[in-house]
Amino acid sequence: MTNSDESFKLIIQNISDIVTLIDRHGKFIYNNKALTRILGYEPEELNGRSIFELVHPDDLEKMLHRFNELLGKDGIGTPIEYHFRNKSGGYLLMESIGNIQLNNPGFLAIILISRDITEKRKVDDAIKASEEKLRSLVQNISDIITIVSIDGDIIYQSASARQLMGYEENELKKRNFSDLVHPEDLPHLMQSFQKLIVTGGVSELIEFRLLNNDGNYFYIEAQATNQLDNPNIKGLVVNSRDISIRKKAEEERQLLIKELTKNNADLRQFSYIVSHNLRAPLTNLLSTLNLLDYNTVSTERSLKLMEGFKSTTFRLNDTLNDLINILLVKNNTNIQKHNLSFEASLSKVSKSVNSLIAETQTQIITDFTAANYVQFNEPYLESIFLNLITNSIRYKSNERAPKISITTERQNDETILIYRDNGIGFNMELVKDKIFGLHQKFHHHPESRGIGLYLIHAQITSLEGRISVDSQINKGTIFTIAFKN
Repeated sequence: MTNSDESFKLIIQNISDIVTLIDRHGKFIYNNKALTRILGYEPEELNGRSIFELVHPDDLEKMLHRFNELLGKDGIGTPIEYHFRNKSGGYLLMESIGNIQLNNPGFLAIILISRDITEKRKVDDAIKASEEKLRSLVQNISDIITIVSIDGDIIYQSASARQLMGYEENELKKRNFSDLVHPEDLPHLMQSFQKLIVTGGVSELIEFRLLNNDGNYFYIEAQATNQLDNPNIKGLVVNSRDISIRKKAEEERQLLIKELTKNNADLRQFSYIVSHNLRAPLTNLLSTLNLLDYNTVSTERSLKLMEGFKSTTFRLNDTLNDLINILLVKNNTNIQKHNLSFEASLSKVSKSVNSLIAETQTQIITDFTAANYVQFNEPYLESIFLNLITNSIRYKSNERAPKISITTERQNDETILIYRDNGIGFNMELVKDKIFGLHQKFHHHPESRGIGLYLIHAQITSLEGRISVDSQINKGTIFTIAFKN
C-alpha cells in the first residue's frame, strides 16, 4: 500500500460524516469510524447486513425506490433524508448522498456520505414554526405593517391593508408611500422619516391621513423603525393603525367643549347682568324699608303685608349676595395666596359673630400646635370659618350647647384642618352625593339657603384643596379640609 493510500484511508477514517460502501444488493461492505460515534455500531459490525434492515418502515419504500434509481446510473445522486435505527434501538434522521461507482473496478460499490441531521431538523422546524407564527401574526394583526425603502417605495404591506384600506396584500408594492399621504400631512411625515433615516432607532408617533382604495382619506397613527442596515429588510418598518373613530370622537369632543364654553360664558354674562341690574332697585327697596314708619300703619293686614315684603326683600338681598360671591369664586383666575394664621383668621371671624356665639353659649376649642400657618386666600379662609361656625350654631342640638373643636395636622405636602361640632348632624347614606351641591338642604331650618357648603367647597377646590365630611344623626359633623402647601 502506498503512502497516498494510507493518507486517504486516514482521512476517511477521521472525517465527521459517515462514509459507507454498499454493494448492488444494498449490503454494507465498509464503514468508517464516524459510524460508531453517530450510530453506536462498530465499523465492521454491519458488514454483510442490508441497509434496508435498519431503515424506518415509513421510509423504506422511498429508500428502495431511490436505490433502484441509482443502480441504473453513474456518478453523484441527489440527497435523501430518512430515519435510520441506531444501536440503542432509536431512530435518527439521516441525510445521505450517493456516488455510484458500481462499474469502477477500484470500488464496485455505491459510496454513501451520511450525516445526522436530527438536531438540525429540530432547529429548522422550530425556526419554521416561529416564522409561520410570525407570518400568521403579521397577516392577521389589525395594524398595517409596511416596509418602505429609503426612497419611499413600498417594499411590503401586510394583508391588513385590505381590511383597512381596501388594497390586496402587496397591491401597493412599488408605489411610493408619499402618493398615499394627504398633501397637507406630507411635509411633517417626510421630516419625521428623514430624521429617522439620519438618527436610526424608532420614530415618534405621528398622525396623518392616508388614501383609501375608494379615494377617501382616513386618519392613522404610525411609528417607524429604521431597519435599513438589516440585510433581511433594508427599509423603514412602519407600524400604523386606524384612528378615524378616535379622531372623530376628539373632534366631537372639541366641538362640545367649544359649545359648552360658549354656553358657560353666556350664562356667566347673564348672571353678571342679572346681579348688576338687580343691585340698584334692590338697594332702593332696602332704603325704602328703612324709611317706613310702622307706627303709622293702622291695620293688622297692612302690617303683615309690610313684614312679608320686608322679609322677602332681605331674602332676595341675601340670594343676590350669594350669587355674587359664587361668581367671584368661580371666575376668579388670579386668587392671591398669603401665609395666614388659622388662629388670627378664626379670631377675626369670631369677633364678627361674637353676639351669636354668646347668645347660644357656643364653646370653641382650638389646637393649632401642629400647624398654625397655611398658604391660602385670606377672604376665602375667613369665609370658610364663618360658614362652618354659623352652620354649627344654626343646626345645633336642642339638648346641648354648641361645642366646636378645630385642630390641625401636617401630612406630606398638605396641611389638614379638622373641624368638629356636636350638632344634629345628618344621614350620610342619604346625602353623601349632594352635600356640596348648590341649594342642597338637609334640614327644614327657616334660614337654610343651601349655599354655605357649596361656597366652602368652591373656595377650597379653586386653590387645589380637598374637603370631606362625615356625620351621624344627633352626634355631630366632622369636616376635614386638606390645604395644599
